[in-house]
Amino acid sequence: EKTMHFKIITLTLFLAVSSNYVVADEWPEKECNKLSSYVGLLSAASAGSLEEATEAKKEEKEDLANEKFMAAHMLSEQAANFSKVYSTFCD
Repeated sequence: EKTMHFKIITLTLFLAVSSNYVVADEWPEKECNKLSSYVGLLSAASAGSLEEATEAKKEEKEDLANEKFMAAHMLSEQAANFSKVYSTFCD
C-alpha cells in the first residue's frame, strides 16, 4: 500500500518538476508534446492499475483491489487535469 502511494507521489513530483515554467502565451510545441506524453503515461498507468484491481477483486483480495482502484482513480484524475492544461495552452 505504501509502495503504491510512494510511486504515485513520485510520478506526480517528477511530472511537475520536469516541466519547465513557460509563459502561457508562449508554450512551444516541445512543451505541448511533453504534456501530451504525460497525459498518455498517466492514462496508461491508470488503466494498468484498474486491470490489477479487477484481478485482485476476482481473487477476493479486497484490500489490494481497493488500493488499486484508488490508485487508478488518482491517476485518471491527474490525467484529466493535465488534459485540461493541454486544452488551455496547446490547442
